[in-house]
Amino acid sequence: AYMSDHLKLHFIGTGTIAPDPNRSCSCVLIETSQLKILVDIGAGSLRRLAVDGVNLHEIDYIFLTHFHPDHIGDLVPFIFSMRNTREMAIDGKMLRVWGPSGIYRYVQGMQRSYGRWMQNAADEVRFYELKRPFLEFPGFRIAWRKVVHNQESVGYRFDFNGYSIAFSGDSGYCQDLVKLCTDVDLAVLECSHADDHAVKGHLSPSLSAQIAQKARAKRLMLTHFYPDALVENPTIIAKKYYEGEMEMARDGMIINLTD
Repeated sequence: AYMSDHLKLHFIGTGTIAPDPNRSCSCVLIETSQLKILVDIGAGSLRRLAVDGVNLHEIDYIFLTHFHPDHIGDLVPFIFSMRNTREMAIDGKMLRVWGPSGIYRYVQGMQRSYGRWMQNAADEVRFYELKRPFLEFPGFRIAWRKVVHNQESVGYRFDFNGYSIAFSGDSGYCQDLVKLCTDVDLAVLECSHADDHAVKGHLSPSLSAQIAQKARAKRLMLTHFYPDALVENPTIIAKKYYEGEMEMARDGMIINLTD
């Protein structure tokens, strides 16, 4: 068994690139007794982590779903901050950043823009590109699949000692996302727009719910709301299509998953 005591999901940012005083860009912290893992690190995440009292030097992994600024915008500030707060660093700790195809190109572009600030981080930060569909790490394993959003976009499924969590990242309705969510304990799915404003490459309440229902996900958390998605409560629509337990994520929300 990997993990003894706790597994927590801490929503750092549950909004989109549309500015919202109550919702920052996409960022979720998964926490076990041994590990702190971020899924995406959108613009504004650094400040939101500080508001919620998370020490950035304690983060072990960042898993990126794609390279839009509302999902990756604070990666560079995060690394700058690590280098400028070395007095808070934890000895021997390495941050490992995983991303889809194109991550090396992205990082090289950032290194050209910011010079030594990014290049000298090699002793503290390593970058990895997803290749094999399943990956084993100390304390957890992941599966990932390409989803329907932009060229590199992926969704993830994490397994911690028998508890599974799937993340859509940004995606439209697709079979690969249904497969990622199949029989998971918790599906964290984007819900960008209301059904009557639905756009290609994003989900709406009914589509998120249909994925969760078809995948037999035990629980559904909706996140990544544009303003139009919040005009009416999206869970009212979603309940017509999904029978399981469901909630809307909000910034700062913490869910204990092992209780």
